[in-house]
Amino acid sequence: MKQTSKLAFYLERMASRSIPARQVLRGTGLTVELLDDDSLRIQPEQYRQVILNMIELTRNPFIGIALGAEFKISNLGILGYAALSAANLEQSRELFNKYRALNENIFASTNYIRDGRWYSEIHDTFMLGEVIRFAVEEFVSRTIELASTLTNRPFPILALHLTYPRPADIEPYVRRFNCELHFSQPRNIVVFDINRLKDPISLANEEVFKLCEQQCQLLVSRHTNLLCDRIRNHILNNPGEFPTLDEMARRLNLGSRTLRRRLVDENVTYQQILDDIRKTLAIQYLQGTALTPKEIGYSLGYSSVSNFRRAFKSWTGKKLSDVRESHDAA
Repeated sequence: MKQTSKLAFYLERMASRSIPARQVLRGTGLTVELLDDDSLRIQPEQYRQVILNMIELTRNPFIGIALGAEFKISNLGILGYAALSAANLEQSRELFNKYRALNENIFASTNYIRDGRWYSEIHDTFMLGEVIRFAVEEFVSRTIELASTLTNRPFPILALHLTYPRPADIEPYVRRFNCELHFSQPRNIVVFDINRLKDPISLANEEVFKLCEQQCQLLVSRHTNLLCDRIRNHILNNPGEFPTLDEMARRLNLGSRTLRRRLVDENVTYQQILDDIRKTLAIQYLQGTALTPKEIGYSLGYSSVSNFRRAFKSWTGKKLSDVRESHDAA
């Protein structure tokens, strides 16, 4: 599911609420016509603005939960049809992991098994900043919806560990997720029942699955990610590491000059990518954790808190205390 398709889904669901597209796209520089362009790359700030607009227009701070529940397997295109014909949820999950490029690149997840539970750690690859709560709520709600649709069985969540503070109204979480809730945690982790992986998919068909997977392979072979996206994903999936340009080039099996030239073609510099990641992470830490400025600066690769303070001021025009105090006041 391309990022443009994700926005098309939002516009469709907002239209069902009698909210016109121009209001949803307000302040993004995007139009409905632009979203029809397959080469369009949605920028993080545009995606964040759309989310903020939807929250404001619907007057529903939990609109992410609602949208996740409204997501249909058909919204995933051929990847969805492949999942519908898989043998069980485990094969379906492997399919989504294998053809991640056909799905939205808003989140990346790390999955592992421990003590009979299935843990899925969510990594914010799209630098969502202040709208991380919406995105996590939508992601988990959508996972429940899709798994239940595939199996015609309930798909319970065992626990949620969330980086953001506990909302004042917890009832929407109780109704939709009905699980252990842990807020203000260091990482976003969803805990699933590992036994659910064996749940059979109601429309399983081996021949159809093979045909759909072949089409997925063909689409992936035509899909090319921007280099800046690969760099962002690498840094976010390796917390605390901020490699130099030369180090990153080696990790990507590129020459330093080639990396610089390709980023120029994408109208971005390596330093701009690092600054954007550090800025967004800094705001998330200031608003969602009790970490001290020194601890935040160290996690972002700064050897002194004064250097971190100066960098933050250059990115945002604000002091660290301004961001933390404004969030506390809210």
